[in-house]
Amino acid sequence: MNKATFISEMHKFHFGSKIFCSDGEYGVLAYVVFDSTTHCMTHIGIRQGRFFGKTFQLPFDPIISATSDGVMLRVKSADVAAASGVETASIEANSKHALLSSKCIVEHASTGSKGVLMLIAVHPTSGELTYLVAHHLLPGQDTLLRAEFITDLATEHVTVTIDDKKLNGIPPYRPDRVLQREVEDALFDLTPLHVDMKAITVRVLDSVLYLDGNISSSLRGDMVTDQVLGVPGLLEIKNNLVADDTLAGNLAMALGSDERTRDLPIGVYPRLGIVRLKGAVRTDQQRAAAEEIVRSFPGVRSVINELRVDPKADMLHVMSAAGGDEDKVPNKYIRHTR
Repeated sequence: MNKATFISEMHKFHFGSKIFCSDGEYGVLAYVVFDSTTHCMTHIGIRQGRFFGKTFQLPFDPIISATSDGVMLRVKSADVAAASGVETASIEANSKHALLSSKCIVEHASTGSKGVLMLIAVHPTSGELTYLVAHHLLPGQDTLLRAEFITDLATEHVTVTIDDKKLNGIPPYRPDRVLQREVEDALFDLTPLHVDMKAITVRVLDSVLYLDGNISSSLRGDMVTDQVLGVPGLLEIKNNLVADDTLAGNLAMALGSDERTRDLPIGVYPRLGIVRLKGAVRTDQQRAAAEEIVRSFPGVRSVINELRVDPKADMLHVMSAAGGDEDKVPNKYIRHTR
């Protein structure tokens, strides 16, 4: 691969997961197909119905994303059959292709120990294999193995070559539900975050932690990341939290760069993404424009518009806090467009 790809960006295929076409749910993932020489995915097998439905082959190209939530396709249901051009029998008979399903054996070359393929991840553009997770390759645990250890792909059989000591030193791949619980416990242990938690969404998906929503400051956003770094088994942390101080500055820039509100004394006061607008504007249209700009800004949950209409408005005389009291330290937390 030419550039590093985050684990969150990789396509992760779970056998039996749902398949979604652009117009709705279509079937389930039955198997995946790789070029055994390049280790790049070429097709997926989609089965309609859980057990005895018809199975279609679909090339790798139409895949938008793949996670434990399902596989998203950019084609309509009616187009799946038309796009299916390779028969399962022809793949199984072709030594260049390796068909892998939930029955696939993962074997350690030196010891002969065997596990079962649990999930497989590939690069989102090239389809190149990046890692797999094997169940019971090591007794009683799931193990993540990077592409560098995967030496051979054949139909329903994967060979991994790795030093015994290194293999035994790999920490267990942990279920999302366990990681989710430990992340939530870790965050709850950080008392200053209790007031912020109502605005934060925490989700673990394929061992990647996604933090979305709002937080009161950039410093606390960093504290959140530091707090969950100690949770074993997380492969990546995607901290998308929008801090109030950052949001205030960005909103001031947005209001200051829009010709409708550029020269107006508008104060913005975010509180966990709920933004209060204070100050004065000259017309009802400007008042509405300011709210429109703020409401459509990423990270804003809602807007409380307390702007007053004053045809002579030209400066913001008092920088008052969102609660109505004057700032003890002027301009410390407030951003405005002047």
